[in-house]
Amino acid sequence: MNYMKRAWLSVTRKRGKSAILFAVILILGNVIAGAIAVNQSTQNVEKQIKNQLGSLATIDIDYEALMANSEGGASMEEIQPLPEELIKQIGERSEVKQYDYLREASIAVENFKPYRFSPQEDDDNVMIVGGMLSLIHLAGTNLLKPLDFEEGTVNLTQGRFFTEEEQRTGKRVGLISEELAQENGLVVGDTMVLDGQFIDYSSGEEPEKQKGNDYPIEIVGIFKNTNLEKANEKNDNSSSSFFDDSPFNRIYMPNDAVKTIVEEERVGRQAAFPATDPGSDEDFFTPQFILNQPEDAEQFKQEVTPLLPNGYKVNASTDEYDRVGTSMNRLSQISSYVVVIAVIASLIIISLIIVLFTRDRKYELGIYLSLGERRKYVFAQIVIELLLIGISAMLISLVTGNMLGKMVSESLLASSMLEANQAGMEQFFVGAPKIDQATINEAFRVQYTLSYVIAFLATGIVTILLSAVVPLLYILRLNPKKIML
Repeated sequence: MNYMKRAWLSVTRKRGKSAILFAVILILGNVIAGAIAVNQSTQNVEKQIKNQLGSLATIDIDYEALMANSEGGASMEEIQPLPEELIKQIGERSEVKQYDYLREASIAVENFKPYRFSPQEDDDNVMIVGGMLSLIHLAGTNLLKPLDFEEGTVNLTQGRFFTEEEQRTGKRVGLISEELAQENGLVVGDTMVLDGQFIDYSSGEEPEKQKGNDYPIEIVGIFKNTNLEKANEKNDNSSSSFFDDSPFNRIYMPNDAVKTIVEEERVGRQAAFPATDPGSDEDFFTPQFILNQPEDAEQFKQEVTPLLPNGYKVNASTDEYDRVGTSMNRLSQISSYVVVIAVIASLIIISLIIVLFTRDRKYELGIYLSLGERRKYVFAQIVIELLLIGISAMLISLVTGNMLGKMVSESLLASSMLEANQAGMEQFFVGAPKIDQATINEAFRVQYTLSYVIAFLATGIVTILLSAVVPLLYILRLNPKKIML
């Protein structure tokens, strides 16, 4: 009789033993399937959220370290501007797709109207960050198309980007937001005038104000803040009390144009208030780097940090994932441990069961060998019996294990998610993608995917085959003469 037919008859006729082995593999398969499903879902959360956050990295002054004033830390006076050569060196790294370094400045204006966010005019709970002064923020760039537009943080809705000639000559042209344009009745092609004013707080009483310089800027483009628009759509009671209006009042300009304005501001302030320290005349840059992919952020931070002068640190857009990463990483670790433990337990339990069943069948196997059946076909019969029972149990485990993983993961996250939400309240700021409970729930979905099915079936089949090693060694030692005597 063909060994494959013998395997089928053995499984169907010895229903009791087949049922026991089926139940054991089904239970262990449920544990393995659930753990694999949860593990892949946590990886999906990390990947989806980091892709949502983007792959932007910046080098900023480490104000937390300065405030801590720990021993060996740098003071503000000791911090030197980043050399352009260092920025260019970092920008040439393999992880960097594109980079820019920004000159930034803020101009206090008198009659020019900054945009003010006021969803409810009578709402006393709304606090405008930086709303004490009428400030316009200048952001210089070395690129024809600023990185914020490359990343999709803002979108150009009217006009154009800078030309090479405008960048080369430092012409005072700018890109402004739709809100700022509407506030001042401006369109593409207009020349707006920032009527600056100098303010001195050194007296300790009411600030002294004097007429400042006027800065005419030609409007070549108008943009929309896409990230802020999405944040407003999701706005709820937890975030409505804080709003940063600076992104609406930002003007993108060529770097050299901002440089000349900063120099004129410094000279004008010194003339208006001779007794006041005008501050350093050194240029402080804010480098921005677009990485090839979000996964490069950690390596970029580790390798770039040692190159930086004292008092600087690398920030990545993916850092925001740390707010929810604790619970996700913990869940991923637990599921990985469960997979390893379940596989080891399966190897031991299934091996012992098969050995016991094989010992009961030694006379049957001895007859096969004494009739001239080759040992490899006896081995094949045992393996086929295992696979028939095991694969049947695993196919059911694909469904029940997925449901088990979903229930367990939801209950585990219920306790840790509150901690993540509280951390998010402390760190939330408008202008970056908001990561909240809804974002996590959308990303964390225990579902059927091709990778889940392949991973579980591969793990299960390998485990079953390895479980057959010990029983096959037992068959190898069988001596048909001694069995038949």
